Parts: sequence; structure tokens; C-alpha cells
Amino acid sequence: MSDFWLVPLSWDGETALLGGERLRLEPEGLRMRFLEAMGQIHPRLLMMFKAHLLPEDESGEVCGTEELPFALVQSGDIRLSAAAEHSEVMTDDADAPPTWRLSHCAEAYLNRMLTAREAAALLRQAEAEPDAGRWLDAMRTWTAGGRQVILLRED
Repeated sequence: MSDFWLVPLSWDGETALLGGERLRLEPEGLRMRFLEAMGQIHPRLLMMFKAHLLPEDESGEVCGTEELPFALVQSGDIRLSAAAEHSEVMTDDADAPPTWRLSHCAEAYLNRMLTAREAAALLRQAEAEPDAGRWLDAMRTWTAGGRQVILLRED
């Protein structure tokens, strides 16, 4: 069974920071109606991406890994970088999260996303069921703060 996560993203074209305020979209029926409503506003407002395709495998020849080196359920930020040399790079700052090498598939996906400004403008016309209101509120808060929003599927 898959988990679907609404994730705030900071992306500068080289480094992706998945914010620790990730929200699991459940129950399934509510998630499906919410995603359908967002898709009717704009097809790229919440494009789904498989989480295991974010990091590059150690050979660099394949998009993604068989097993995620991190869990989306864990608290804290997750950092991936197109400039990272290895699958995991330790940082000098003990408070900073480790950095994983961003796959070329993930980089292409991130480059096709709507900007935070574009998404924020579209979200002004969005409506959600009362039970999904916190998801929409989070998206509005994140985009107002200059972050993009992605939908990750974790298998």
C-alpha cells in the first residue's frame, strides 16, 4: 500500500529541500477528491512523483533507488542535490540534514513544476472539503512563503 505526501519544497535548480512539515494525505477517498479538485484547477498544480525516484542510485545510471535511504514519515528536512558526489554526503554542520544525490529524473520533474508564485495564484481559486481544508491551507501557506508544493508517493 502506498502513502501519499503533500510536501513543501525549496528548489533552487541544484538543491531540493523537502520541508519537514510533510502531510500524509489520508483517508484515500478524501485524498482522491482533493487531488481531483486540484487537477481541475491546473494539471500541474500537484504532479505526483514516486519518492524512490528522488535519489540517484550509486551507479548514477538509473533513476531512483530500490529502497529510500530516508523515510518521509520521519521529522525534519530532507535534502537532495544535483551537485552531491555520493549517494549520501555528510555535512560539516551537525544540525543540517545529510544530502543525497538527486536523480536526473527528479531534476527534470522539479524543473517542470509550477513556481510558488504561479501555484499561489491558482490556489486563490481553490476550494476543498472541510476535512481537506488543512491540506489546502498548508499549500497556501507554503506557496505564500515562496516554497513550491509537491505530491510524493511512497511505496
